[in-house]
Amino acid sequence: MKKNGLSRTVKAIIIIGIIAGSVAGSYFLICLLWNTNTPITVVQGSSMEPTLYQGDLLFVKKPRDLGDIQSGSHTERTGDILIYMSPIKGYLIVHRVINKKCENGTWYFQTQGDNNPSTDNGILYPGDWLPEQYVRGVMIGRIPWIGNIGIFLRDSGLGIFLIIIILAYLIISTIYESESPEQSTEEDKEESIETILD
Repeated sequence: MKKNGLSRTVKAIIIIGIIAGSVAGSYFLICLLWNTNTPITVVQGSSMEPTLYQGDLLFVKKPRDLGDIQSGSHTERTGDILIYMSPIKGYLIVHRVINKKCENGTWYFQTQGDNNPSTDNGILYPGDWLPEQYVRGVMIGRIPWIGNIGIFLRDSGLGIFLIIIILAYLIISTIYESESPEQSTEEDKEESIETILD
């Protein structure tokens, strides 16, 4: 019985390891393919309305050549939507590229939210231009609203508890999974035969 319980514990650990490894491996592969360490992000705030809304889940890809990033107009909603790390605020920003230039082999961008009256320069990055090292990529797709689940779990502090509950359920269900009726019947038969022989 102890041996059976131990094997189920090992089985639970292996299953959890496989799940965690698959998730981490998939994320790493996407990072490589899309050339970014931020392949997924969630819109927060209203600065990109009505193009994007809070809770929209975005898929992000960084072009190998940043010159391929298209600039446009925030009023006409043309040009690529850039995801970058604000050197002033220290968090990701999702705004539209309205201008770009290349100097000495380095790309620089100007950005603005579709719902903002002014550009980001001096507010989210110092000076008039955002250097390319802060660029994480451009939006290549989105799923509306679904990111609100993650925002709620993070802001409410329930995210870590949810993870713990799921892991506990996986471990407990694997260790204490009920025996199938066939296994019980076979064990009962063996015990009956042993009793008769005794």
